[in-house]
Amino acid sequence: MAVTIYFATNRKVVKGGEDAEIGEAFHPDNIDELRFGKVAFSGEDLFKKDLGAFVDKAKITLAAERLDRDDAGKSKLGSAAIFDAVRQDMLKKGDALIFVHGYDHTFREAAGRAAQLQQWLAAGGKDMTLLLFSWPSAGAGVGRRTYADDRRRAEASGSALGRAILKATDFIRNTPRAERCDGRIHLLCHSMGNWAIRGAVQAMRTFVGDNIPPLLDEVILTAADEDDDTVQARHKIAPLLRGCRRLTVYYNHQDLALKASDYAMGNPDRLGRSGPRRKAELSDKVAVVNVAPKVIWESRGANAWAADPTGHQYFRNNARVRQDMVEVLNGKLDEDFLEDEERRENDIGGYWRLT
Repeated sequence: MAVTIYFATNRKVVKGGEDAEIGEAFHPDNIDELRFGKVAFSGEDLFKKDLGAFVDKAKITLAAERLDRDDAGKSKLGSAAIFDAVRQDMLKKGDALIFVHGYDHTFREAAGRAAQLQQWLAAGGKDMTLLLFSWPSAGAGVGRRTYADDRRRAEASGSALGRAILKATDFIRNTPRAERCDGRIHLLCHSMGNWAIRGAVQAMRTFVGDNIPPLLDEVILTAADEDDDTVQARHKIAPLLRGCRRLTVYYNHQDLALKASDYAMGNPDRLGRSGPRRKAELSDKVAVVNVAPKVIWESRGANAWAADPTGHQYFRNNARVRQDMVEVLNGKLDEDFLEDEERRENDIGGYWRLT
């Protein structure tokens, strides 16, 4: 079974064309310089395999680009080619998902993670076209120095991600009504990818103010290595609420990776470990789901935590979390979950626990 992942990246292109390679440094022209393309994988149930078992076999194709400095109308843009390919795929599948990866990923690893996520969600009943935004994580392993370096890289990549979102919005606006697919576009940010989307929101504000274009249907922030007040703070992610129908936060207070971010790295409480701060200030667009009970219950026994020793990867390997995400992506509302008794509220209300 083949799966194609479309991508936008501000990484350095090591080799172009149909047998391309993308590196771990920023694009040499500018940190917000974007290139577009696709990555083809083969194989079923890639989510059951280690990344090292298949990412080196993937075929990377960089979209051809030719700029005409005298007549912009004659330019051939890689973004237009990839957005049109996404549009055609959405005519078959319906929805699309933009995925922003986390810390410590080479480009091939990030693309492999996107392929795993696509097949994982499809196996749960939500087969979508997947568009990866890959910021230049060094993929140099886990440690204090590499963490600080990757965090700076994610933050600096916000302008590139913001440009990609605005480019996608312009493409849709310029597509004739009869040629639009009318599928929904969702966004899922994992771990340090949430730091990149914060930068993207703030970069877009320099062009459109708080009028963030309403491109997105569902936004999912999972295991977010972000401050716990980010969805309320105007200088962080809060303006994104203008650009989406709903935003769902998944958190796990047993997330050991974010515990390290809290303590070892000296960060404020992390959204993906504590949930949002000051619940009373949350927008009605924000839903909060505590996945810890299911993550903990399903990791008991002799093989406890074997598949995910940090409790940080549940979005791609916990079937109950997947079920909830699929229903969210299908538009199920909080009151629908309550009616079906698929979640239960905490005693304080407003926050949900998976049952």
